[in-house]
Amino acid sequence: MRIFRPKVRAYSTASLFSFRAPFSVSSSASLNQRQGGVALISVLLIVAILVALSTQLLSNHNLVVSQHQNSFEQDQALQYAYGAEELTRQLLFDDFSISGAGVDNLQETWAQPVLPFKLDEVGYIEIQVKDLNGCFNVNSLMGVAGADNLAGLKRLFQNLQVNPGLADQIKDWVDIDQNVTGFGAEDTVYLGLTPPYRTANQPMRHISALFLLHDIEAEDIRVISSHLCVLPNSANVVNVNTANASLLYSLDGEISNQIALGLAESERSFVNVEEFIDANPAFTIVAPQLSVTSEYFEMQAKVQVGESTVSIASLFFRNTDTGKVILLQRDFAKIFQSKVVVDIDADS
Repeated sequence: MRIFRPKVRAYSTASLFSFRAPFSVSSSASLNQRQGGVALISVLLIVAILVALSTQLLSNHNLVVSQHQNSFEQDQALQYAYGAEELTRQLLFDDFSISGAGVDNLQETWAQPVLPFKLDEVGYIEIQVKDLNGCFNVNSLMGVAGADNLAGLKRLFQNLQVNPGLADQIKDWVDIDQNVTGFGAEDTVYLGLTPPYRTANQPMRHISALFLLHDIEAEDIRVISSHLCVLPNSANVVNVNTANASLLYSLDGEISNQIALGLAESERSFVNVEEFIDANPAFTIVAPQLSVTSEYFEMQAKVQVGESTVSIASLFFRNTDTGKVILLQRDFAKIFQSKVVVDIDADS
């Protein structure tokens, strides 16, 4: 009987502890380099993100600072504009209480434009005051003397070389009926426009309503707007001391352009209507419409602070008995036209 004996292979101690390393030294160094490269890229990405965030935060910060600065400058300019209103109110009251309540003319302090002057080294302001009893009140077309005033407005437009038919359109816009006046227009015309709308059939509130009239050009408005005003009454009282030549000429057909121009170019300071009529008998027929004092004034001011500009037009009423001055309206959309003339020497 054979006995099975398994063969046992002998190993030496050296062979037991000798094994092949899974990675060589060169592959380990390559791995370390790759890991170092990944770490460097990660650091660069983090730095790039931080730089981008810092840039965005700085940009937002600068934007916020600019917005706050602009807002502050705008508010500051607005406060200076309100200050111009208070200055005008004081000038008008002083004129009533000190200079005399019965007469207003263009030689008085309120009528002198305030030339641009600096505001604490941050900007400048310019102020003008206009007598609105020296222009034509468009709301007078709906009063008891509407027909006479309409004829006067047509003469005014003719003198300004503007289509006199526009006066009929203004009349139909402010009167309370739907009867078409001459070359005017009522709802039958306006409802056919695109988009359609109706006539106001009530007093104008703002001179910009002229843009709503049928078939009127922007150039016409540019020419006539400085001669027209919108007052909260239906009277057309004209101050002979402040009215311009075109308005004086429009008062009556017997008044020549030469007479009107001569008056407008003179320094008028008539103390009453009777004195004016004695000196200018051509105005006798319109004497009830004349005055030497004014109730309504418009202040225009332009304020610039830094990069912010505010233009304001404020309507004032001054009581002819007490001298109290009341602010009736503010308009921030009216374009300010400076009266300052800069003479530039061509040789300089």
